[in-house]
Amino acid sequence: MTLDFRNLRRFDPHASQQAARDGADPSRPPLDRDIALIGVGNSGEAVTLRCQAIAMNDGVTWPAVGLNNDRLAPRPLVARRADGTPQPLGLTDRLVLGGEHPRERMQDYPLLRERYRRLLRGISVFETHPRAGDGGHGYPQIAALDIDLHINEVLRLLRRVLRPAAEESAVGRSELQQLLARRQRGQEAPREKRIVIVGGACGAMGNAAHHLLPYLCRHLLAEQHVTSYQLIGVLLGPRIFTGLTPFVRYNGRALLQAIEHMSRDGQQRAYINDLTIDSQQPPYDRVFLIDDPTLPGGGERPTEAELERFLDRAALSLALLLRSNVWQTFASHTANHSGPLCADGRIRYLHTVQSALVGADRAHLADLLATTIACRVSEQALRRLEAA
Repeated sequence: MTLDFRNLRRFDPHASQQAARDGADPSRPPLDRDIALIGVGNSGEAVTLRCQAIAMNDGVTWPAVGLNNDRLAPRPLVARRADGTPQPLGLTDRLVLGGEHPRERMQDYPLLRERYRRLLRGISVFETHPRAGDGGHGYPQIAALDIDLHINEVLRLLRRVLRPAAEESAVGRSELQQLLARRQRGQEAPREKRIVIVGGACGAMGNAAHHLLPYLCRHLLAEQHVTSYQLIGVLLGPRIFTGLTPFVRYNGRALLQAIEHMSRDGQQRAYINDLTIDSQQPPYDRVFLIDDPTLPGGGERPTEAELERFLDRAALSLALLLRSNVWQTFASHTANHSGPLCADGRIRYLHTVQSALVGADRAHLADLLATTIACRVSEQALRRLEAA
């Protein structure tokens, strides 16, 4: 066997990592560019990785990234390839915010020095130094400072996952082929892209990210000329995090109040890289609150097994909401409701998805469910006629 040195290329580990991030791994199912997952914090990253595994089992790859200020990565999972063979799956594309002492670094930026002079008041320096990169210890202010100090790295991470839905790789195509592909995409109706930010509502990193990331995503989507999209926030907790820190309920309530405030007034915020957000849009187009009101089952805080089961159910719920018409069904009911549910005139609609059936005869189950509902409706109609 002879080798032609002109065909040899130097090995580039960064290129292989980028190929895996782009979904070019031949062992993985095809990439679904209409969905993007952003897992923030420990629980958000864990749910995001589980969603990726569920999607792979269904024959598709969902682009996903992780953002955290805790070096601890989510535990790898085992997904199933199209041929049924197992494949290890980890959240490889993640940005960990840490490094130098953040309180000292913010002194170099008058904007941050003025912003966090009040926000960090009463928080001991031992909570940030020398443990930067080991989490926010229940203080969203610390995680927000980490995002502020690493805003350029955060934007690069978001740009990787927020690619236009119609974008196609130009590798191996001539300029004429690329021009024809762009023209064809221009004639097609844009498909709605769904960007999902998953994070805990009651800790540090997820809480801070739910304040800041939605508007950073909207800014980048406008920069990429993506207009057909839905930005979805998935807030985890508070019951599942009972006893984790003394601030669980305070953080959760404060986040809900902040989202309500931003839904009315938008956000005006400046960053150290000269980026300024001045938006009157709400942070999210849709918000899902996922929790388990039965926890903790016993004791002062949920057990490790209870937490793992909750993360599994949360991922199943989210996967069903993204891959099926579950949400459309709920939206139809709320849109066509005959009147308010409450005396104050506000319509409230609560729904939950606790599990999914795997390997079952779904057609038979759908027919059985439809038949059961039809029978109940008929029985109710007969009772009303008899009462009349």
